[in-house]
Amino acid sequence: MKFPALALSFLFHPLLLISLGAFLIFRLDMVYNVAISERALLIYQAVVFIGTFLFPLNTIFILQKLLKNETSLFMEERQDRRLPLLISAIFILITFYVFTYKVGHLAPHLLRGFLLGTAASVMLASIINNWYKISLHAIGMGGIAGLLIFMQGQAIIDLRGILAGWLLISGLVLSARVFLGSHNPGQTYTGYLTGMVLIYIIVRI
Repeated sequence: MKFPALALSFLFHPLLLISLGAFLIFRLDMVYNVAISERALLIYQAVVFIGTFLFPLNTIFILQKLLKNETSLFMEERQDRRLPLLISAIFILITFYVFTYKVGHLAPHLLRGFLLGTAASVMLASIINNWYKISLHAIGMGGIAGLLIFMQGQAIIDLRGILAGWLLISGLVLSARVFLGSHNPGQTYTGYLTGMVLIYIIVRI
């Protein structure tokens, strides 16, 4: 059972979930799906993926090598998370800046809200991490749930089925994290509620 648990942890890595959230916004929102060209959507998706996954992941890897600090991709220990969380927050905010001040009014408003909410989630996780090992996977999964709940009223399809499926996947991923010994159930529940509530509130503003 260890391999499936590791596979789920990798496929739903917190940084990859940001690109998934952008994909859902581009493909399911009734406005952005038709108002923005396919080429622009692909470019926006690439910018999100590069800015919130490739750049922070490579920067973390390089700095860990320079500092001779070998840590897991999943940052199992609380002390292993401090620098990666800071770097991730910086790159997410840079991506938010690009869409807000460089792309401007052409960029989807909901995407900007999602990026800002994600950056806030990472910074809050960094603060909580000083005392409590909150689950980063759970925060990311909960953030997508919060996004889907908000989008229900403005999507091109009924999202209740997708949301139900996402809740099922979330249960599997969080169970995998507990199975691997990375977290206890309380840390996953706390993370999921934190991500869901924070993203929902910020994208709603």
